[in-house]
Amino acid sequence: MKDGRTSDKVLEKIQEKIFSGEWKPGQKIMSETKLSEELDVSRVSVREAIEKLATLNIISKKQGGGTFVNELGPSIYLNSLLPMLILDRDNYMDILEFRLITEPETARLCAERCSDELMAELESSYEKMKSYQSDMRKFTEEDLKFHTKISEGTQNSLIIKVNELLRSVLEYHQRTLYESLGPEGGIHEHKFILEAIKNRDPELASIYARRHAQRTINELKKLQ
Repeated sequence: MKDGRTSDKVLEKIQEKIFSGEWKPGQKIMSETKLSEELDVSRVSVREAIEKLATLNIISKKQGGGTFVNELGPSIYLNSLLPMLILDRDNYMDILEFRLITEPETARLCAERCSDELMAELESSYEKMKSYQSDMRKFTEEDLKFHTKISEGTQNSLIIKVNELLRSVLEYHQRTLYESLGPEGGIHEHKFILEAIKNRDPELASIYARRHAQRTINELKKLQ
């Protein structure tokens, strides 16, 4: 078996021990040598698996002190979705349909919970979108930042993490769509979403967010 495939199997075994509670948050895990003996694999495969888990923030490596299990909040579990989202980069319609379901409630929660400081950041992002209408790369970046700020306004760690994971997948497709359709629709709809959030109107924020997501889906279908 190739080392890459072996390290993936090792990763699954370590994750199983952590997610099952056998290895608890804060616990120091066994050494690479002991793991390689227990799992009957090379130390190279163990090391690769541990590096991947550290990148996903599931474990932490301390110089000269060993490797420890991190606290596992909802966002940690979602880190393991990142490779899947990268592999599914071309499935844009599925992502848009997911946003149609989630973004109305995200906007609703933001209208109820966001701070005045975040409200100001949302307004700044919207103003930058208007100024970048001739530069689709900058416009798209600011569009995605606008939605990131809305997710942050929910104060829900799971919503924030999902938005963070989707952002890198969306950027290319979103920019391509705006290059085809122009920025006017996005500007118009973002203004209504912003005003509803500023007015602390959860119901209206949800309605406008749904219209925005649905319009994007409808326009994409026309282009296919």
